[in-house]
Amino acid sequence: MNDTPVYDFDWKRLADMPVGKWEPASIVIDEKFYVFGGYESLIKSKKKVHVFDPAAGTHGTWTRLQDMPSETTHVNLAPDETGFWFAGGMKDMRRDKKIKDHIIDETWHFDLVLDRYTAGPLLPGPRAGGGLARVGDNLHYISGLMADRDTDSSDHWVLDLAQWKKTRTGTWQQLAPLPLARNQLSVVVLNGKIYVIGGQLNHDLQQLDQPNVDIYDPVTDAWRDGPALPYGHSHSEGATFVHDNRIWMVGGHTTPEGGAKGMCNNLVTLGVGEEWEITGKLPTGISSPASRVIDNKLYVAGGWDGRMTAKTPECDYWAERQVSSPEVWVADLPTRTR
Repeated sequence: MNDTPVYDFDWKRLADMPVGKWEPASIVIDEKFYVFGGYESLIKSKKKVHVFDPAAGTHGTWTRLQDMPSETTHVNLAPDETGFWFAGGMKDMRRDKKIKDHIIDETWHFDLVLDRYTAGPLLPGPRAGGGLARVGDNLHYISGLMADRDTDSSDHWVLDLAQWKKTRTGTWQQLAPLPLARNQLSVVVLNGKIYVIGGQLNHDLQQLDQPNVDIYDPVTDAWRDGPALPYGHSHSEGATFVHDNRIWMVGGHTTPEGGAKGMCNNLVTLGVGEEWEITGKLPTGISSPASRVIDNKLYVAGGWDGRMTAKTPECDYWAERQVSSPEVWVADLPTRTR
């Protein structure tokens, strides 16, 4: 993949988010941009949910919604007719107090119409940083970290949402496992297939970014290789989505072959039958932002761009000085010429 972007994006900075968020989940429903959970500064888990309405006010307006049931990160969102689902995740991090977040098995549905969270069937085991995707009435949970925060699971589970809606009962069932177990991967659904993109091996001991792309066919319950990324990539879960029949992945972490892991400022896309391209560049390299397209405009919010508080003798470790970005950027999408 050529490192020269196909298009130049004209980025404009909007007013900041109400609070900076790193590693939030995100989704667009009814032309509104939901940014969900994540770490606030100093790597503290939070349960705040905000929605951005680009049509409100002069340049859009942020509104806080009902909090999540608990302070959770490392989830992604799958839509349904009235809201969205999330499952697993890491809960209750307080880095400044030396408290690690723990991995959970909870499943939740948030009904935007009723403004209500409803607990769904527990996952068969605790997982975080896996992928959640809905295909028809089936909700898939794929791979992710196990309870020890370092072991990657290849498990692939499915929940029958039609049964759950009818009876409010159900059990996650096993499907074909992911060929390479990993975590902090990106997941999308394109043309009825589930794409599992990038991710990393392990979490606390090491974080080894992977270029793998795996494509799952729900009809045959089988995986096949997809077009690999040109470098190892992770931390784009809340910034990977499908728009105009293309997969978009915004920012994250990259590890070039033979190089060190670092912030990514690439905006990469993939069409069916194509290879990955660098479609554009971000204003800066950033880890785990939230990003989506609304009305042909690309929004990028939050993440971590490397900013930290000053080092002191009492606080010199980077993770206890991390500052989540509150910045919001927008750019018009270019008209594709190929």
